[in-house]
Amino acid sequence: MELELITRRPATPRPDSPRLLLVHGICVGAWVWEEHVMPWLADAGFEVHALSLRGHGGSGGRERLNDWRLADYTEDLRTTIARLGDGPLVVVGHSLGGAVVQDWIRSGGHAAGVALLASVPPWGLAYSAWQMMLSSPDLFQQLARLSFAEPQTLDPEIMRRHLFSDDLPDADYARFARRVQGESRHVGIELQGWRPFAPMPWQAPSMFVLGGEDDRFIRSDAVRGTATYYGVKPHVVPQLAHALMLDPHWEDAARPLLDWILKLPA
Repeated sequence: MELELITRRPATPRPDSPRLLLVHGICVGAWVWEEHVMPWLADAGFEVHALSLRGHGGSGGRERLNDWRLADYTEDLRTTIARLGDGPLVVVGHSLGGAVVQDWIRSGGHAAGVALLASVPPWGLAYSAWQMMLSSPDLFQQLARLSFAEPQTLDPEIMRRHLFSDDLPDADYARFARRVQGESRHVGIELQGWRPFAPMPWQAPSMFVLGGEDDRFIRSDAVRGTATYYGVKPHVVPQLAHALMLDPHWEDAARPLLDWILKLPA
């Protein structure tokens, strides 16, 4: 399986710094990190990589997207880390990517640190889906259609209102909407929590957990619950929605992430 790996290297590398590997969420690819987060972290002195899971972005396997399972995505992460070679690594997972990273730890993966951003919680999405059905039924109905429809057929106003902050420019959303894609039906079912994917808390490396106060996909109580599970302090950012790396307030998430990385042991 050919996997896309986008890389940004710093002009002035930070001494003894870990490399960073970013893993995207559903229906997107490594490209979501390119506009803001990757150059910003590279400017801070870090070598940054972003992976497109199979069937996403520029990776192979799009024609078989509905065949893939969470274990396949986990294998993509394992393969990519082996490709990067030895040396300290911090792995960052957003949404679905957070479930992939947790599954990788559960299956024996080791890292200097792991950051979960608006991540699927360790117990899965079933409870979050129930909350969404009650509090945001329009969003729940749109997401339910993803099992048999392409993202471009979803209501753009509903998706924009729930994915991003209100002050996102029209052109930015249009550019995002042109690039989104479908997602594996198998993975959508697995993420509900029917099959365990989270490690035991004592298996985990140094952890960082962050989400947005305005996130209607992974609500702030799920962020706090994930942090409690791993025994760390939650970071809940005001005025931040789910697609945090492309949100107008993206830097409010990137700054605490960078602060945590800088405090990791050398």
